[in-house]
Amino acid sequence: MLNLHRLKELTLFDFCYALANLKSLAFIIPYFFFWYLIFDNVSQLAVEWLQSAHGLFIASSVLENQDLVTRMFVDRPATLSLYLIISTTITPLFILLAANNQYSTDAARGAFRFILTRATRTELYLSRFIAVIFLVLICTFITSLWASIQAFLNKEAELQAIIFFGSQTFVLLSFYSLPFIAFMSTVSTLTRSAFGCLFFGMMLYVLIVTISFLLKDDISYSVYLIPSGIKPTLIDINMENFLISIAVLSCYTLVYFTCGWLIFKRRDM
Repeated sequence: MLNLHRLKELTLFDFCYALANLKSLAFIIPYFFFWYLIFDNVSQLAVEWLQSAHGLFIASSVLENQDLVTRMFVDRPATLSLYLIISTTITPLFILLAANNQYSTDAARGAFRFILTRATRTELYLSRFIAVIFLVLICTFITSLWASIQAFLNKEAELQAIIFFGSQTFVLLSFYSLPFIAFMSTVSTLTRSAFGCLFFGMMLYVLIVTISFLLKDDISYSVYLIPSGIKPTLIDINMENFLISIAVLSCYTLVYFTCGWLIFKRRDM
């Protein structure tokens, strides 16, 4: 039976432990360094270029939707739109770093045998999963706020519009991260080391991307093998697409989470 108090204590311990060791720093340092480079050196020039006639033409060719480009970089805060597009591209990479060692190392060392005398497998699995979610959401909130401040300093829109669009962006990116965290949870239950989990997760993700790309002409739905397949809906923010994105990403998360949980439940500790 799930004990909520014990789950809370385990989650808090796992979160604090993750912050105190090198496991999370391997995600946090590259993540914020990357966004520092983007916001400090790239975003202003990129926004100016994207809002030019030449930039809008190139962006329309890449996204294959001129109306979408106009909405994103002219009608809305361009810095936040650029942040959303870049984030949906690099999120899988950073989640691989953030969530690659949820269960692997402790399972290999036999540490779970001692924890399971005081907690259930459900509590253990959920606490590690939720702790990683907290870590990723905090980092996503900081960069979303950073992008919103940048948009405000650039006077790209009214403050109310920036706050509204920034909030939508944060919510979408938060839900977009969940399936990849659940995906790495499943991978982590299959491997015996942090490096093995990272390597296997990368190879499996690349394999799925390759298969979906090769089959897209014959089986159009193959692009939805991974959450990245809904990126066109995700970045085209309106209320309908917003709700669709949240619902679909929640389904992806549930599928990956369930697969990982079934493996973890049967794994010999």
